[in-house]
Amino acid sequence: MKKNVIVTGAASGIGQAIALRASRDGHLIIAVDINEPTETVEKIIAEGGEAISYVCDLRIDDAVTALFERIEEEHGATDILVNNAGTMGRWPLSLTETVEDDWYTIFDTNVKSVYLCCRQALPGMRKHGSGVIVNIASELAFKSANGCALYCASKGAVVQFTRALAAEEAKNGIRINAVCPGPIDTELIIPTLGEIPEDNDARTSSQTILKRLGKPEEIAEVVWFTASDGASYMVGSIIMVDGGVLAN
Repeated sequence: MKKNVIVTGAASGIGQAIALRASRDGHLIIAVDINEPTETVEKIIAEGGEAISYVCDLRIDDAVTALFERIEEEHGATDILVNNAGTMGRWPLSLTETVEDDWYTIFDTNVKSVYLCCRQALPGMRKHGSGVIVNIASELAFKSANGCALYCASKGAVVQFTRALAAEEAKNGIRINAVCPGPIDTELIIPTLGEIPEDNDARTSSQTILKRLGKPEEIAEVVWFTASDGASYMVGSIIMVDGGVLAN
């Protein structure tokens, strides 16, 4: 059965990969980003899928409310929500180098957006007695890294938010889980690994058991399984997809 799948942060990277993977199962992909996710929609349509795009600043309450009202009016209730939008902000920086705006940039994007989108999606899911939410956290919710205390804290908040909300909403037939990517080959990782591919490989080999960066498509496969009926007994789970960083 075709479902309405909202993917935030869908313009590039992991979000784009998730949207593409979900579309291959015949669902309507609602790609949302602060930047126009034209490329993502074009790729989905080129593969024979169905997708639409919306531009929204997910840090703003009124903007998120208007977004979900429009989506419901035009396409119906949300069946699956993937909260992928995120930022690492200005980093690496020591805490004393940060300013208050760094806090708001990271927490509003990584945590507040998840809260606002969940709050808007849940009423429709409750009404239908079903729904799935997958929040994208990070291995850095569990592992420290120099120069990104704010980011680590924000992803830790996403993990605990996921667990608490999953416990609240399971009785309503709604499954909520989180996926925690490790070092993935996207633009976000450049500040930690450097821009030279050889440097990336060298630094990552000291972090992961697999001796390489992950691919966005590898995260997308896990996210989509978590959202699928095949994961029907999975709720309140925090799934690590980190190439073995935490085990190393």
